Amino acid sequence: MCDIRLLLWLRARHARTALVRLVHFGGTDLVDDRSPGERAYQLYLAAIAAVWAALMWAALLDATAAAFAAVGPASSAMALALGLLAPVAVFAWAAVRALRTSPVKLARADMPFVAAGPLGMRAIAGMGCASSMLAGAAAGALAGYVLGVGLESGLGAFAPPAACALAAALLVAAAVGGAWLLGAARLACPRAVRRRGTVALALAAVAAVLGVAALALGVPSAAFAPGAPGTAVACAAGIAACAAEGGLLALLAPRIDRTAVIVENALYADLQPFGPFSPLDPQAVADYRRRRKLAARLARGVRFRLPLASGAGALVSRAALSHLRQYGGLPSLLAFGASAAPLGVLALAGAGGPVTFLFWLAALVMFPQGAREATRAFRDDLRVRLVRDRLPFGTLSLLAPDSLPGLAVSSAVSCAVVALVLPAGFPLAAGLVLAVLVNAAAVLCCGLDAVRLFPGGPQPFYEAGALVLVAATGALSLAGSPSLTVAGAAAVCAAVAVVVRGGAERAR
Repeated sequence: MCDIRLLLWLRARHARTALVRLVHFGGTDLVDDRSPGERAYQLYLAAIAAVWAALMWAALLDATAAAFAAVGPASSAMALALGLLAPVAVFAWAAVRALRTSPVKLARADMPFVAAGPLGMRAIAGMGCASSMLAGAAAGALAGYVLGVGLESGLGAFAPPAACALAAALLVAAAVGGAWLLGAARLACPRAVRRRGTVALALAAVAAVLGVAALALGVPSAAFAPGAPGTAVACAAGIAACAAEGGLLALLAPRIDRTAVIVENALYADLQPFGPFSPLDPQAVADYRRRRKLAARLARGVRFRLPLASGAGALVSRAALSHLRQYGGLPSLLAFGASAAPLGVLALAGAGGPVTFLFWLAALVMFPQGAREATRAFRDDLRVRLVRDRLPFGTLSLLAPDSLPGLAVSSAVSCAVVALVLPAGFPLAAGLVLAVLVNAAAVLCCGLDAVRLFPGGPQPFYEAGALVLVAATGALSLAGSPSLTVAGAAAVCAAVAVVVRGGAERAR
């Protein structure tokens, strides 16, 4: 019990730190600002937050009920199937994380106090698992209640929302506990067979996901009607699973390798101070997180090798290798390819009217992370002057090969999406060429951030190039000629390339 009290005290300290950082957004400090006036202001902030949360909750329930009533029983039954699959998805996501790294999370200050101290591993693992399960249960209860309100509105006769919330909480808690059990079993394996044990546990997790998903999809909506045993069976299954997981974790916890827990928590301990409530610049935090993750991957061993190449081929291969090793930015690159260029093609094809141009411009200007991810190798070369000064390439001749792998990926995704959503009557070849040109123009516009128009002159920037692209191609699309629109997009790419090539490179 002494171990549990100490761990509870530690959890309370971490929660207090998170609360202090959150309250900083309101312009006050719970620790330093203790005067009566400051305390009154803090209570005022708490009251405002509570009222806002209550109003948003009521609005969410009302909107959910109206939406389910509008879509009808068939779509509501489909939503029930997706709701039953949600715990399976939670288990799959948590299991991947638990099999990759330790589920026992320790901050830097916790390591000498908890992992290397006299505290029992059963208490450490049990407290961590219980905290994760409670957090999952809370989120599941909220989502289950909202889904219950919607299904009651869409299907008419359905279980009460409170029963749905209880069932969802227990099932999500069981899913989180199952993932924790997989992580504990992996850490309990001897080091000599841990890799093979991880593979076996991954296969078991896949089998469990497929089996439970098939079972969930076979449950009819009538099982959750008033008086039907659906919610009672779900609650009983959740309770039984949680109890079984707790017992198995108690057996496995003493065998968990403390050294592996500390080693696998090194990256988490480095990144833990830079959470969502960090007062630092988000861009600087994101860059630091990316570099720490890369360092952690390199510490586990170098993946892939740089192929032999020379000239621009060396830049292309190095950029491709950079994307493979630093894959944290690939989702933004794929999202950019699936949204920005297809929106542009739809707008230029006349689908959706003028409002589509606004969405296209917003995708280019407000979410440039994908385009900048495609040019990350180029920006890295410019930032490190010792490297840049020794590269015998101009700005454009460096931008093109450094961005070619990212451009190829985003263009492939864009072409696939355009082939699916292109409106009838617009030539497919023109749509695919436009998709590639829009991606190329976005990449070239990123090169504007690296130059001045002339030494000491004004600085162009990505957003200006994106605005020119939308305005010029949009004006040409009014003529109704796809070939003219393609020529206009190519002309914009050529003009931006001339500016990048002839501009004076900025000193970084």
